[in-house]
Amino acid sequence: MSATTLAAAIEPALERGDCEHTAVLLRSVEALPPVLASFYSLGASRNGWLAHGSLPGQTDADRRRMTEAGLDVAGLEAAGRLAMIELDLSVSPDEWVKPWADLLENKLASGFDAMWFARFPIGPTEDEVADVLPFEAAWTSCFRGRRVVTLCPYIVGGLEDDRRATHRHQVSTAHDQIFDASDSP
Repeated sequence: MSATTLAAAIEPALERGDCEHTAVLLRSVEALPPVLASFYSLGASRNGWLAHGSLPGQTDADRRRMTEAGLDVAGLEAAGRLAMIELDLSVSPDEWVKPWADLLENKLASGFDAMWFARFPIGPTEDEVADVLPFEAAWTSCFRGRRVVTLCPYIVGGLEDDRRATHRHQVSTAHDQIFDASDSP
């Protein structure tokens, strides 16, 4: 992809009326908060309802990191525009996605134009990537053609070129596009 910013990667699809399922490749976990702040700021500017999926016990830390990266998390939460949600990945992918579909309909009915969803990062181990792909497939199946913009972070820093290429290929099977920010600090 030739886009140099996340907004430049996502906005053409939004202008066409498409809802993107985008993977972002990052060098490290530390690179994630500014990317999330940018993503959610873009979503808020487009009347999106913002949802962040955290690992159990990590919601407050995620909230703090995004705030430090410049996102007004407290203000967005107070306005009902952002929900920080602990994800339960102990259920099947189909069971996991069902409540999100109901939530989307409720938020659209309340006046939002789309749901903007991102989650915790995956990787760099191959097992982590393989474990999440069924959830990615269920998400895509449920939300294809619906008003949902999704950002899925993957950590690829420190991987050998062949392993990075394998990760990229695996991730590409479940996403509309890949934004590679792994060369950024």
